[in-house]
Amino acid sequence: MWDKLEVTYKGTNKVKETRINLFVHEYELFQMKDGESAEDRFSMFSKILGDLKYFGRTIKRGEQVRKILRSLPTIWQPKVIAIECQDLDKMSYDELRGDLIDFEKTHLDRQIQQEKKTQLPSKQLWLNQKIKKKRKEENK
Repeated sequence: MWDKLEVTYKGTNKVKETRINLFVHEYELFQMKDGESAEDRFSMFSKILGDLKYFGRTIKRGEQVRKILRSLPTIWQPKVIAIECQDLDKMSYDELRGDLIDFEKTHLDRQIQQEKKTQLPSKQLWLNQKIKKKRKEENK
């Protein structure tokens, strides 16, 4: 009976191995994209870790932390460098998560707002130049 339930929910050994390979592949390709929130990416990463654990493949704490740090976009580099000065094998997943979410809320959001403010005048200037050029062409 138990064997039948295990096969039903986990699959045969071949199916298990295929699923593990898929989850390992997802883990290896895991990357955070510009504009994605840390919270969303941690949710996805947690799901991948949970799926791997369910099939008996656990990833050490330090390896999880290193993988997340490698997956961050370049805008995160100052924080990554600061975190890498610590003993990553002793850092917990939740501690890293908290540090990165805090950094995102306090520094990245402010930096992105400042970039938008500086980009807005240049876009407006470009648009004004385009309008002037179009008017000159119409007046000819």
